[in-house]
Amino acid sequence: MVHYDYIFAGGGCAAYSMLFYLSKCKLKSKRILIIDPMGDDFPNKTWCYWAKSPLEIQPKSETKFWNKLNLSKNGSKLILPLGELNYYHIEAGNFFKELKAYFSSIPSITFLERKITNISPASQNFEIETDSGESFTCDYLLDSRLEEGDFQNQKILKQQFVGWKIKTKQPFFDDSAVTLMDILPQDQKNFSFGYILPYDSKHALVEYTAYSEKAIPKENLKASLDSYLEKHLQNVDYSVYFEETGAIPMSTQYKTVQTHERWIPIGTRAGWSRPSTGYTFQFIQEHCQKLVNELESEVALSKKSIPSRHFFYDNILLNIAKKWPEQLENVFFDLFTVNSTENVLRFLQAKTSFWEEINLLRKVRFAPYLKSLWYYEKH
Repeated sequence: MVHYDYIFAGGGCAAYSMLFYLSKCKLKSKRILIIDPMGDDFPNKTWCYWAKSPLEIQPKSETKFWNKLNLSKNGSKLILPLGELNYYHIEAGNFFKELKAYFSSIPSITFLERKITNISPASQNFEIETDSGESFTCDYLLDSRLEEGDFQNQKILKQQFVGWKIKTKQPFFDDSAVTLMDILPQDQKNFSFGYILPYDSKHALVEYTAYSEKAIPKENLKASLDSYLEKHLQNVDYSVYFEETGAIPMSTQYKTVQTHERWIPIGTRAGWSRPSTGYTFQFIQEHCQKLVNELESEVALSKKSIPSRHFFYDNILLNIAKKWPEQLENVFFDLFTVNSTENVLRFLQAKTSFWEEINLLRKVRFAPYLKSLWYYEKH
């Protein structure tokens, strides 16, 4: 039975990010196995984050960024300069392919296209079994696998979306700004909005997103996106050359999955997503670096992800989203209107102090928040 220092259960963004930072520290010679049933079938996803400069892990082929955001509803439009921040874009395919090529030069890293069928913790290590009958042991198990059953509350909201990369026959897009939210007329059931990443005047990723507890059929999402484009493009001809779909869980209620101090949840499984927004990539980078530093220093591993008070803020917003979705458009508009965009983004990234948060929130209209507090629930 082959023994490894670290085995990764799942080979997604968190696993690849951990591998990257492990390869840059004194643990780089540790024997590492990544077990994932998808192999090199990398997901078609687009990730974004905001920062003053691109992160070290940013793919070299990704050079597009923006310094302004747009927020729109009912014909009203806010143009939001980002100050010292930029909004960066990553194609998941580029991320995985560039890192996989980099890892191929490191002999201590092995990839295995299998499904894990059983994990048996022992006092000092783990035995891992796969669907091919192979068995391995390891000192640390880093687990990013996530299923809907991993949430305590099964009736959670999901940020469900479909996006198309389109090419127009004539210049149409303003590629100086990202449309963060083009809030659509609400149906009292689901909060929905358009999202536009313009790569140049003729190319853009356009997404339709809806918050819903129930699964929305893909065809319904595509029909809504088609309708949105018909209204937004004003009879401009376009062609679709890429499609992505997804459903991001919006919940603070993760089950306790860590049954052993060396069985370490990572990624969304560990709560490394911001439940109220779905932004995950930068949280993953920060937590991976922290975890690698702890492993390198041989100190107790931190169980904490986002500060607990931010989960409280998230539950306030998720309560509104679930019970009174028609009020979300005013909540978002209000937050960006009375505060600097840079401060709001720092807040959404859990980078603000408690007193900064008090100063930021005291400027907004209290009614929706007080209502959510009165009927407070965890989601």
